[in-house]
Amino acid sequence: MLFCHKNARSRASSATIPIAWKMTLMSLPLVALFSQTALAAGSQLKVSPKPKQSQEKLAIATPTEVIEIDVVNQIIDLNANSSYEAFRFEPDYLSLKPGTVVRFKGSTGRHTVSSVRGMYPEGARPFEIRGKPQMDVAFEKEGVYGIRCRVHGRHGMAMLIIVGDPKVNLDKARSQKVGKKEAVKFKLLFERLDKEIAAKS
Repeated sequence: MLFCHKNARSRASSATIPIAWKMTLMSLPLVALFSQTALAAGSQLKVSPKPKQSQEKLAIATPTEVIEIDVVNQIIDLNANSSYEAFRFEPDYLSLKPGTVVRFKGSTGRHTVSSVRGMYPEGARPFEIRGKPQMDVAFEKEGVYGIRCRVHGRHGMAMLIIVGDPKVNLDKARSQKVGKKEAVKFKLLFERLDKEIAAKS
């Protein structure tokens, strides 16, 4: 015989509820309480802004001035028609801006690149290159610079470099005494300079 308690149905229903559900139902009041507390305090809570990522950029240094380099070669051509062409600077005439660098090549063996005494502006240092396949010289001071090979100058191996305004020391440079063939070569170079000055005036 089966006896049924009046609360048997409710007990049976309660018994069939899974344990996990019971835990969820029991926790509902706590969740609600926490949510209400958080909402009530919401006006006092402030969200900290996310830290901004670094926006630093690499600063690439760019030169304000571009250094210009002119190249002068020392030539020996034994098949040339004259000694002026056989032993020569190439080019033998340069007109430069102050600060330009000249790269002299081929100063080997007996070759030299030498300042002519008295043929450079005041404040400029005379120089001489020997035994160097390549060497750079910066020309800062304005004026006229006379250059020769100390050994082959007797064959007319000379050149003229004009930096900025040649009138700074033109008369003094022109009056310097040099060897016979050097004098002939410098005469031609100064005539070229005179024509350029006349064309600008």
